[in-house]
Amino acid sequence: MASCCLYVALAVGLAGLPSGLWAQDIVSDLERFTTPRSGIACPSPDQYSPIRPDPPGTATTVGIGIFLNDISNLNDLNQTLDADVWVVVRWRDTRLADATRGDSAAECPPPEGGLWMPSIEPENLRSRQQFYQPRFVVDGRGVVTYARRLLVTVSYPLDLHDFPFDRHRWKFTLWPVFSRSDEMVFHALERFNGKNDRLSIQGWHVGVPEPKASVSARVARPGQFARFDLVIPLERESSYYAWKLGMPLTLIVLMAYGVYFIPVTNVRSQLALSTTSMLTFIAYMIAFNAGLPKISYLTRADLFFGGSAILVFLGLVKSIVTIHIASEDKAGTVERLDRLGKWLYPSGMVLNVIYAFFL
Repeated sequence: MASCCLYVALAVGLAGLPSGLWAQDIVSDLERFTTPRSGIACPSPDQYSPIRPDPPGTATTVGIGIFLNDISNLNDLNQTLDADVWVVVRWRDTRLADATRGDSAAECPPPEGGLWMPSIEPENLRSRQQFYQPRFVVDGRGVVTYARRLLVTVSYPLDLHDFPFDRHRWKFTLWPVFSRSDEMVFHALERFNGKNDRLSIQGWHVGVPEPKASVSARVARPGQFARFDLVIPLERESSYYAWKLGMPLTLIVLMAYGVYFIPVTNVRSQLALSTTSMLTFIAYMIAFNAGLPKISYLTRADLFFGGSAILVFLGLVKSIVTIHIASEDKAGTVERLDRLGKWLYPSGMVLNVIYAFFL
């Protein structure tokens, strides 16, 4: 898998470039497929320079690609995402060009500190672990491909009001550390950005990543900066919660509904059923809360829980009222209340579902 992803990283190209932003010859070079071969000479040390390859007033075009090898976890509480990614950065440095390489490329030791390389920082990065040594490849035209495989944890604020039917657009952002847009601009390597067909994350459907390069202002920094965003569409798989939350809770509410069908002469059974329903609901709520997001606002699931609690409690209230009225020998009144409750109670269940999940 790693060798396949690396080949894609080295064979990356650009597509759909807006006109007028980058010189066509640079675009053409960045679009070229690069094939590393053994025996190809690396640039000599005197060709390396820490100075930016383009002259003042000309921004260096840096192509960026992020391929998702895997997404292992999304933490609702911490609002963090763990991902295994290939990050590929490409730029052209004509000082490293060598026509003898032809269409091939040389894989060289990364010249840390000895050659200008784009300094890029991720936004909201919580942790990072590198799997292998970076790959540094130079072709005959001086196009440099720098690839790294990383295990990262990044954060992004989520809106969980629609839980468990929530959808999100997780945004992973890269910025230059120092260079403003007059020195460096980004372009999304469209043919590289993507994801593995099989991800290990459970409970979520992950859509196709959407890369976007732009220029934007940064907080507390003057000027405009290049910006690269990779948006990952996420949709929670709600069927699990429908079966584990919705169905058992509905059955408990229906159990409390049974008090309207027990004859008034058997009020003890009404009280026992309503009390059992209430205790069952409380126990179920405590057990299931461990799997719900720990947040400070109410979600749709919380609203459904709250409405169900009111309905179950009304069953208990009905049993107590029946005992009180029956003690005054008003069986006719109880029967009328039962007939009314047989219609109002299921109506309340329907309204609870509509209010929780559709409004």
